[in-house]
Amino acid sequence: METQKSTSESSSNGGKSFFQDPQKLTFAFGLSAGLAFMAIVALVIVAVHDGGFTSSKKNTNTVAADTTNTNTDTSAADATLYDPVRIASTINGIDMTKFQSCLTAGTYSSVITNDTSSGTTAGVQGTPTTFVNGTEISGALPYAQLKTAIDAALAGTKGTANVPAVSKDDHVIGATKPKVYMIEYSDFQCPYCKQFNASVQQALTAYPDTVALIYRHFPLTSIHPYAQQLAEGSECASAQGKFWQYHDTVFAQ
Repeated sequence: METQKSTSESSSNGGKSFFQDPQKLTFAFGLSAGLAFMAIVALVIVAVHDGGFTSSKKNTNTVAADTTNTNTDTSAADATLYDPVRIASTINGIDMTKFQSCLTAGTYSSVITNDTSSGTTAGVQGTPTTFVNGTEISGALPYAQLKTAIDAALAGTKGTANVPAVSKDDHVIGATKPKVYMIEYSDFQCPYCKQFNASVQQALTAYPDTVALIYRHFPLTSIHPYAQQLAEGSECASAQGKFWQYHDTVFAQ
């Protein structure tokens, strides 16, 4: 049975109620504040954890989707850009029925193989690689450096590279009686070959009576998936007297 506190109990706490006792109030306030702080911290941790996980997952999915779409678009764009049939169709005078039949049959695949083999024999390891009267120059050199090599050749410098001699089967453009042959091993899908072509064209313009360009195939099929078909397409165009138009169209893209 609950009874009223005795007089002795009242005197032990000075007769103060709970709300009148500073020590009890301080303790209760501190305990409440501590519990509230811990609850807030716990809520923040949960919110950050959930939000971070959601954000990370969303970003990852977005990147994967963008990358996939980009790769797909780029592949489709390249397939169109390097389509030999499309390229040939832009050249006046080509019989497209004959061209497509030639390409489908792989009529000139052996020509590409022979050029590549001759390049390997000469020590070609990448494209573009050019031999200026037997002296090897590699890479997409600016015109000034190509000019230096040509001038050296005109002055009598001859290289020692084991490059097969120019034959009637080669693609030749430039001087009809050249003193300098630039034998270039190239790849129609190679961006550096495209860059170097600008230097080559400058040389042919600057030395119209003394320099000739010989183009030979060296498709880097391990990194350029369209190089082989582009090369074969150029030979099918050549069968109709359109090799250099095809060559210039590819590198002008």
